[in-house]
Amino acid sequence: MKRNTIPKSALVCLIIGLLMTALTPLIGRYFLLPDFLKGFLNGLGLAVETFAIIKIQQSKKNMKCLASND
Repeated sequence: MKRNTIPKSALVCLIIGLLMTALTPLIGRYFLLPDFLKGFLNGLGLAVETFAIIKIQQSKKNMKCLASND
């Protein structure tokens, strides 16, 4: 069985980013939000997702380095 190599912090960031990106249009439908706030929340969600993906890639790269040293 393959071990989960994704760090917990990266997984949490990915989930938060996905929720921010997906829920902003739904919140905007039921509550009056200015366009600036909608765009800011969408952009912030995408930035958090990108940060999580970078952390995942770095952890995979570190795992390869550790495996090649053994």
